Amino acid sequence: MKKIIAFAFFLISANAIMAQSSNPLRLEIPAPAGSDPFNYVAAGENGVLVFYPTINETGKDSVSWSFLMADNQLKESWHKLVPLHKDATYLKSLSSKDAIYLLFHDTKNRQDSNVFVFMVVPRLQVIVEYRNMIPVKAEVVDFEISNAFAYIGFNNRKGQPGIVGFSLVTGEKRNYSITSEKDALLLDIAIDTTRNDIFATYKIQFSSSKNHFFVNQYNSPGALVKAFDFTEQNEKKNFNSAQYIPLGDGNGIVAGTYGFNITNTRRQYDYYDYYYNNYYNSYYSPYYSRQSDYDANEDKTPVSDGYFTAKVNNGIAENIKYFNFSKFNNAFKYITNASALRKPKAVKRNDKETADEPTTAGDDNEKTLNLRLTTHEILTNNREFIIVSEAYSPEYHTNTQMSYDYYGRAFPTTYQIFDGFRYSHAFVAGFDSSGNMVWNNGMEMRDILTKYLNRKLNCLFEDDETVMYYNANNKVAFKTIKGNNVVENTSYTTLAAKRGTDQPLDEYLGTIQYWYDDYFIATGYQSIRNNFLESNKRNVFYLSKMAFR
Repeated sequence: MKKIIAFAFFLISANAIMAQSSNPLRLEIPAPAGSDPFNYVAAGENGVLVFYPTINETGKDSVSWSFLMADNQLKESWHKLVPLHKDATYLKSLSSKDAIYLLFHDTKNRQDSNVFVFMVVPRLQVIVEYRNMIPVKAEVVDFEISNAFAYIGFNNRKGQPGIVGFSLVTGEKRNYSITSEKDALLLDIAIDTTRNDIFATYKIQFSSSKNHFFVNQYNSPGALVKAFDFTEQNEKKNFNSAQYIPLGDGNGIVAGTYGFNITNTRRQYDYYDYYYNNYYNSYYSPYYSRQSDYDANEDKTPVSDGYFTAKVNNGIAENIKYFNFSKFNNAFKYITNASALRKPKAVKRNDKETADEPTTAGDDNEKTLNLRLTTHEILTNNREFIIVSEAYSPEYHTNTQMSYDYYGRAFPTTYQIFDGFRYSHAFVAGFDSSGNMVWNNGMEMRDILTKYLNRKLNCLFEDDETVMYYNANNKVAFKTIKGNNVVENTSYTTLAAKRGTDQPLDEYLGTIQYWYDDYFIATGYQSIRNNFLESNKRNVFYLSKMAFR
């Protein structure tokens, strides 16, 4: 949210929506090109919460945030202004049946509080604020709510990672220490809501190719119950993302993405910069943007070669299983980016390395794709765990111009200009409770070139079928699969415009997600031209209600 926008009013009316019975309801809000100030949370039949910063100052270094609740017809129900420090950034939302929880983080030095949890109760038109503190220079990793307690996990460049828990009723604060090791990174926190246990998934990164992987279990007061040690894994593999799913009675499953490291271990390795060079945003935040002067040579984003799983069985950490993307069914059919298709290569290993490394189901077989991924939270359906990720890569074009030497002689020079990130495809795979891959599939993502990265793909489960869908280029793409099989190939439907004469010119940060019943909500930013209007071009943030039957 680098640009703050002021609005004289926020108009939501039947005239503003301009909906027809055959079209989705559509709401448009003026938004300068290149801005991304708007956030939203779908709240089922209660409607949609839209919130954004204004430039209305409420005190020194404070601005008002506008919180607007629209009903399921996209008409305004109520509207409130809430003061927040100007450096507060929205990070994540959680929803229950009756409430929405929003996490904000003040990244500047604040002595009294720097994390803010807002509980929004749409039916009662109530917003309640809770404040607390994490280390000043720490970065938030995850956020969970359970039994009226908020849990915030963080990493700290100058110290160890940790978790802060505090009651939304009494204000009681609890600290959960993770490790005394310096080079540790928290990847995820999870809550067993029935037993009130808290789980912290983290890795200790000793070098570019040597890391250990753990899951800590705590009781509600904060005492460490057990640490599950997964260090009996291939040291050459690096864990890029991980989530733990507690299954109760000392059982659980951890899963995520991994890459294969072949760098020189003697080279100095800055674990924090390698992990936090915008990568954690791609994993955690709903969306984020990169600057137009992006340089791939300076990009340290970890690359991934596949998914991994491991089971905790009766309190014992079992071996990690690796599943390389190159072995997925029709893997190379879904990769639409030609440069990615040229990446698979053999990894040289000496006899000693091979002898020392354990063999597991789905081992790499010396293939690597080196994909940059945006990863999703693990989904569950029919007792299966579904992992979804989207692959992208930076794209450039080459310019040539004439230069002159000291004597005035001309010679050509070439340079590259960053065009954006090219989405290529998504990989989706289902795993059983033992961490075995039951099926895998994929979806091509065509003609998406953007300087803004966000999670686009979503999944809808209907019995044993899965519908994958995303919103880009003013179209919704959807594909139906059943395990390894394709039921319906990718189809596209165009988003209905507010006016029939509107012509979309450009779009970014498009999303679509399930809302309620048969309805979905599509959002994004668009530049629109309409030569039939006096002001023939507008830049908007839109919300569209769509029905799929």
